[in-house]
Amino acid sequence: MEKIRRKKVTMEDVAKNAGVSVTTVSHVVNQTASISEETVLRVREAMASLGYVPRTSAALNCGQRLIAVFIPDISNEFYAQSVQAIFDEAWQHDYAVMVCSMRHHHQAETRYIRSLIQSSVRGFIFFGGSADDEKQILDAAKRVPVVLGDRRLRSSAVDSVGTDNFEVMRRMIARLARAGYTKIGYVSEDLIMSNTYDRYLGYKQGMEENGLPIDEQWVFRRPELRLNKAESAYSFFYAVLERGEKLPQILLCTSDLIAVGVMSALKARGYRVPLDIGVIGFDNISIAAFTEPPLTTIAQDMKQLGCSCFNALLDRMNEPGRTSQEIVVRAKIVVRGSVRL
Repeated sequence: MEKIRRKKVTMEDVAKNAGVSVTTVSHVVNQTASISEETVLRVREAMASLGYVPRTSAALNCGQRLIAVFIPDISNEFYAQSVQAIFDEAWQHDYAVMVCSMRHHHQAETRYIRSLIQSSVRGFIFFGGSADDEKQILDAAKRVPVVLGDRRLRSSAVDSVGTDNFEVMRRMIARLARAGYTKIGYVSEDLIMSNTYDRYLGYKQGMEENGLPIDEQWVFRRPELRLNKAESAYSFFYAVLERGEKLPQILLCTSDLIAVGVMSALKARGYRVPLDIGVIGFDNISIAAFTEPPLTTIAQDMKQLGCSCFNALLDRMNEPGRTSQEIVVRAKIVVRGSVRL
C-alpha cells in the first residue's frame, strides 16, 4: 500500500487560517512583539488545528526557498548575532540561509549576486557593508527582493532595518553632560555608511544641544577601523598616545571592538580607565560585560534587527509592489565600569 504524503503545514497556512499576517504568526511563535491575547489565542488555535509545529526538520528545497545574507565580517559578533536571528526566523518559515562574509571584496560580491540570482534565490539581505556596493544592491533589487540591515540608501527607496543611531547618540551625550563631562572625543571608522554617518551627526547634535565644544583633535575617523576593529584600533590609538597628545575626558567609540582596542592601548601606555579617561562602546557584544573594567556601551538589539530584516524581506517577497519601509529599532544605554556615571 502506497504511503500517503501529507503537505507540510507552513506559517502561511496558519496565517490564512487565523486571518492574520505571516509576521504576526512569527511574533506569536517567537514572542518578539506585543500581540493582543485574542490574536495570540486565535493563532495558537490555528496552529493546533492544522498541526503546525515550529522548527520542523523537513528538508528544504534550497533552489526555491533560499535567501542570502551579505555581511562584511563574520568574526564581528554584532553581525554573527544578527545573522543567527535571521537564521532562526528563516527556519520558522522553511527558508534556508546562505551567508556571504565579503570583507569588502566587491568583485566577489558581484559574482555571488549573479550566481545566486541564476540559482533562483528568493531574496537578499545586505547587512552592513560599504557605500562602494550600492550599485550591486540596486542592480540586485531590480531582480529579486532586497532588504538592507544596519544601513539604508539615501538615493533609493529600498526596504531597510536599522538602529536609532542619531537619537541614541544624542541621548548618550546628554547623559554624559548631566554627569559633568565637557570634553568628549569620538573614535569611528570613516563616515561613508549611513549608520556611522548618523552616529556622528547624533554626536555633533548632542554636543551642540548641551553647549559642549567639539575639539577636532579628539575626533578620529579612520577607514582602517572597518575591519579587524580591535586590532586596528589598538594599533592606531597606541600611535596617537605615543605622540603624547592631550586626551579628552571621554572617548566615545562607534563599536565595542574599537573600544576594546582603544582601552587596551590606553592600558599599555599606563592610563587608568575610568580614573584617567572614560571609554564607551557601541553594540553590546558579549565581551563588553567582561572587559576590565566592564565596558559602558550602547546596546543594539541584534536579535530584533535580524528578525526584522527577515520579516521585512518576507513582506517584500509576498508583496513585491508594496511601498518601501524603513524600520528603526531603539537602542539603549548600558552603564558599566568604564565611565564614571
